[in-house]
Order: sequence, then structure tokens, then C-alpha cells
Amino acid sequence: MATGLFSSSSTRKHNGGSGEAPIQDQLDEIRDDVGKLVALLADRGLAASKDARAKARGARASAEADLEDLLASGEQMLSELRSRYADTERQLRTVVREHPVATLGTAAVIGLIMAALLRR
Repeated sequence: MATGLFSSSSTRKHNGGSGEAPIQDQLDEIRDDVGKLVALLADRGLAASKDARAKARGARASAEADLEDLLASGEQMLSELRSRYADTERQLRTVVREHPVATLGTAAVIGLIMAALLRR
């Protein structure tokens, strides 16, 4: 006699309790057990699918938050770089105004060095 994995009637007896259940009853019991197994697998698959979706949403949210932080950090760094560039430009203009002859001499020396290096 086929015993069901999920059925509580695995010890069923028919025909006056005198022996084996008819084959059709055994087949019906197996079909019921297979149906319950399929339903259980479908439920577990659905649960796994929901879990995977939740993890994917969490990963996406985390990635979006990290990207926003990265963009904010990049914008801050760019702002600092612009500020430093502007400060350096102001300092350079001040030095050129205060020492025009020294600036021309420095530029001439740099030009001569570059020309000597490029000739080689």
C-alpha cells in the first residue's frame, strides 16, 4: 500500500478492512500527495522570489544612497577646487602687480630653460 507523504490517511483500509486498498484509491492518494508537494514547492518558490526581490530593492536603495553621497562629495570637492584656484589666481595677480620686473625675469628664465630642454 502506498503511504502518503502528506496525508493522514496513509493507513486507510478498504473493502471491509481486510487488505490492500484498490489501485485506483492508491493512485488517487498519490495524486493528492503530488498535488500537495507541488503546492508546497510553489509556496516556497514564491517566498524565495519575494525574498530575492526584497534583497534587490535593498541593494538598489543602498546603491542609490551611495551614489548620492558620492555626487555630493564630488560637488563639494569641485567647489573647494574652484575656491583654491580663485585664491591662487588672486595671489598670482598680487605678486605680478607688486613685482613686475621679477615676474618678467622669472618668465624669461623659464623660457630659456624650456628652449634648452626642447633643443635636445
